[in-house]
Amino acid sequence: MRILFFAESNPAFTESALSLTPKVSLVKGGLYLDIEPTLKYFKGEENILLKAGQLCSHFGVSSPFVLTDRPEWAKAFSNHQEVFIPPGKSSTVLLKLDISRLEVLGDPNQIENEKKERNELVRFMKRVGLKTIADFTQLSATAIGRRFGKMGVSLLDWILGNKELILPTFVPEGLIQESLNTEELTSLEALFYGLPPIFHKLESRLKGRAQMAKSIELMFHLESRNKIQKLFHLSDPTQSSETLLQLLKEFLKDLSWDSPLQSLDITIKETVPYVAGQLSLFDTGESVFSDLSQYLTRLRNKFGDTQVGFPILQESYLPEKSWAPSWPPSTKSQTHATSHRPLFIFAPPKPCHPLPSWKLIPSENLMTEWWSSHGVRRYFIAIPPKGSRLWLYWDLEEKTWYAHGTFD
Repeated sequence: MRILFFAESNPAFTESALSLTPKVSLVKGGLYLDIEPTLKYFKGEENILLKAGQLCSHFGVSSPFVLTDRPEWAKAFSNHQEVFIPPGKSSTVLLKLDISRLEVLGDPNQIENEKKERNELVRFMKRVGLKTIADFTQLSATAIGRRFGKMGVSLLDWILGNKELILPTFVPEGLIQESLNTEELTSLEALFYGLPPIFHKLESRLKGRAQMAKSIELMFHLESRNKIQKLFHLSDPTQSSETLLQLLKEFLKDLSWDSPLQSLDITIKETVPYVAGQLSLFDTGESVFSDLSQYLTRLRNKFGDTQVGFPILQESYLPEKSWAPSWPPSTKSQTHATSHRPLFIFAPPKPCHPLPSWKLIPSENLMTEWWSSHGVRRYFIAIPPKGSRLWLYWDLEEKTWYAHGTFD
């Protein structure tokens, strides 16, 4: 396996690490990520390390990473600088370490419980001339048991890989919440300038949980001890920090407060599971769909639900009523029995005067509703010598030609 280890962590950073691999463990000794299952998905360790570095920057984690083959060796390699060990080389590098690294080798929980005893054992090893871990492994198991007791034998098993460290799987709990100290922010514009880092954290944590935000609560804490609560609902769930910020700016553009703002708590109150098949961190398809969703939501709010959307077929034989705009787009297949009709319909139909040079092919006859002023229509496909084909009809009551659509 390939283990990415951080000696320093926190719950928020840990759950964001779930976006790198589902095998994440947080114990007292540090954070362990088994990245072996996602190496192919991320196209190599370099991309995973790049993503991990970005997460460290978002959450203020300064602990240098260790990349090694086994979790029980990771803490021994941690020495306040980044350690990258190529696959299959960890055992060789381990043997070259100072004998003092045995103090932090093995099970993290066991290390904590045996801290005093291990320190005393390592001091004894140094007194008898052992300088490196390789010096220790050159002794026979019998000699190690006689000189260093059960703990010495246990350490030898950890070094040789005879023991396997089973770490607990990390499971996020509670709501996703981030806070921002706003004492130095004097305006709404300044607040918006300070929000991007917070929303980058929220996005990372949502990705770690494989969830999308549906509603967000904003709690403004004022110096007067008053609180301003705002609940922000999303018409289309998203993880994107850019989308959330853009919508939030529109939502809060008229907000004001009559007392200095001290802090802001942002809580994701409602989430929905991330849609299967959209997990790729490098695929822009999801963000394009999300941007389109938010744009259409604003258009529908401005012009009305019946004016903006994706066309879906309706139960009506009249061309102008055979479809309606809808959102979200339907995933069900739709069939149109009248394939001789054009895709582009003029609404309303346009008065037209066919020229003698046009070829008119009879298409269909339609009766409109009894309450309509246009009772009977005779449709034709008009083929001019030059130009696009048109869909025309002759209104038998008005004795007038109309163009109802175009085929190109």
